[in-house]
Amino acid sequence: MIQFINVSKAYKQHNVLENINLSINEGELVVLIGPSGCGKTTLLKMINRLIDPTAGQILINGTDIIAQDPIELRRNMGYVIQQTGLFVHMTVRENIEIVPHLAKLPQDEIVERTVKLMEMVGLPQEFLDRYPNHLSGGQQQRIGVARAFAMDPGIILMDEPFSALDPITRSQLQDELVNLQAKLRKTIVFVTHDMDEAVKIADRICILHSGDILQYDTPENILKNPADGFVSEFVGSKRIWSSPELIKAKDIMIRTPKITYPDMPMLKCIEKMRIENVDSLLVVDESEHLLGIIRARSIHAAPDKSEPVHTVMKPAQATADPNENIVALLKKVNSNNISNVPVVDENKRLLGLITNSSLVTTMSQQFIDFEEGEA
Repeated sequence: MIQFINVSKAYKQHNVLENINLSINEGELVVLIGPSGCGKTTLLKMINRLIDPTAGQILINGTDIIAQDPIELRRNMGYVIQQTGLFVHMTVRENIEIVPHLAKLPQDEIVERTVKLMEMVGLPQEFLDRYPNHLSGGQQQRIGVARAFAMDPGIILMDEPFSALDPITRSQLQDELVNLQAKLRKTIVFVTHDMDEAVKIADRICILHSGDILQYDTPENILKNPADGFVSEFVGSKRIWSSPELIKAKDIMIRTPKITYPDMPMLKCIEKMRIENVDSLLVVDESEHLLGIIRARSIHAAPDKSEPVHTVMKPAQATADPNENIVALLKKVNSNNISNVPVVDENKRLLGLITNSSLVTTMSQQFIDFEEGEA
């Protein structure tokens, strides 16, 4: 959809961006983030040619934007900025409809579209005849978003649109943007300096520093595997704990749980439990599909311990998907009052095991890391 090829930008002798290569897929919400002066806003403004590169190419759907008329290019993109950019001498309706009128769309289509846009951003129609200074900051920013969507563009550019708002309004608008994106799947490029905001809304995050891309990846991968020391420090070692939904079963499971087979005699299973120092075994077939769980107490209660374990094994009370997050796992353990949860794929093939011990170790690691950092 959007592709930067060896893009650089210099002002006199100062390089703001250096040899940037970046691809943004259609329907993605990509966040550009980094310290002040890293080049993130310059990168954003190159997409709609508010700034032209010194070198390199920017392609949209395979076409170099330098070959396009900049006015027409901008009319086909939405643009939302920090201070809304609303025209204070125009009503809300006039602000939203300005670009559709310039594009000479039919009046009835413009009116219909405006009503739908107000519904989309959750504002009543009576606001259409008010002026921006009669609205709160959050309401004004919603109007800015509505105006950006007025021509139903494929690309929306957002330059720190929520940074001037109070924390509660900001959080609400972030949630609304995520919900809106889930429905409309626009290609959104979003600039922020707030890592919490980036993690909350982004499909992928591009971290910039001194005009270079340090890491471009999903929020999950950046939090778990920062590319270098700067990224780790910028992200913050505890950031993952503000987004526990990114900690998945596959990250913390025991990958070689103790297993047995359905025809194994109970006596052999008891001996294996003693050697492995466990009180249960997962029962699987030859293809390692989970069949059930055998516990030491079940074997001790069996009258004939030479019988195969399948005669006394129990089905797993709960299983987990490898992508299930730690919050869901903790709820599953509590609600079922169990000490372990097998992790299986969509075909019920055993992948690993979540135990109370692995959960406690994971949860306590944040406090261990904190104490080490304090030391």
